[in-house]
Amino acid sequence: MERASQPHYWLGRVRDRQGRGAWVRALTDGRAPGPDAEIAAIPNPFADPEGDPWEVVRDAIPLTGGPRGRLDSVRLEAPVAPSKVIGVGRNFRAHAAELGNEVPSEPLLFFKPPSCLVPSGAAVALPRGYERIDLEGELVVVIGRRAKAVAAADAWDHVAGYCLGNDISCRDLQRRDKQWTRAKGFDGFGPISALVHMTPPGWTLPAAEVRLRSFLDDAPRQDATLDALIFAIPTLIEVISACMTLLPGDLIFTGTPEGVAPIAPGQVVRITAEGPLALAPVITTLT
Repeated sequence: MERASQPHYWLGRVRDRQGRGAWVRALTDGRAPGPDAEIAAIPNPFADPEGDPWEVVRDAIPLTGGPRGRLDSVRLEAPVAPSKVIGVGRNFRAHAAELGNEVPSEPLLFFKPPSCLVPSGAAVALPRGYERIDLEGELVVVIGRRAKAVAAADAWDHVAGYCLGNDISCRDLQRRDKQWTRAKGFDGFGPISALVHMTPPGWTLPAAEVRLRSFLDDAPRQDATLDALIFAIPTLIEVISACMTLLPGDLIFTGTPEGVAPIAPGQVVRITAEGPLALAPVITTLT
């Protein structure tokens, strides 16, 4: 990653008071941007499938006439517009055990529709008539360069950055349907950080130093470091890209640790991470 003395680059999508949408950049000293962070509109960093989004975000000249000013002066949207969102099930041994499931011998993949994504701060209306809907805090990988049949050794070159996510899951439908499209696909079932922390190609995430935590009404529910992932990020990219081409802006929800918990209207879920790479939290009010 860049030296601590250099700025850290964050990417998001917003709408201003006139309803104009834009990609925006924020710069910090490494900490996650606060509401008073200055943003500026930039070109779409994912426009070139073989390009380097981190370089685009770093070098972009702010667009004339686009949103500019404080982060809290605009309406936040999901920070990327992926062609697909891929989830990884049972990627922590303790989580598989807590739900009485076997540990998979290869990555257990599923799709979430892009329409499930909402930014941190957005309220999520839970569907009624189900017995159990759970929170699942996760690290989310943002793909930067087109990835097709990529070897694990080269996988880091295809990562644009990271954010956090909540893979909200309806257990009733998981049991009933035997596959997870409905269980994990409701509108709002993919809250993610409002901003992506961009990283240069080839930068290796120090998984053992990243502590993922989830809170329900401020009560701690999940707490794990990412070295506990059964299938590490490079392996996930290798396996997924052997099946389907990953495009710039695509998201991989990498799996949730033990401590998933049922959620209900009126509660607030908070997903955070601690470590050398700051990540914007995910805060979701449930209705």
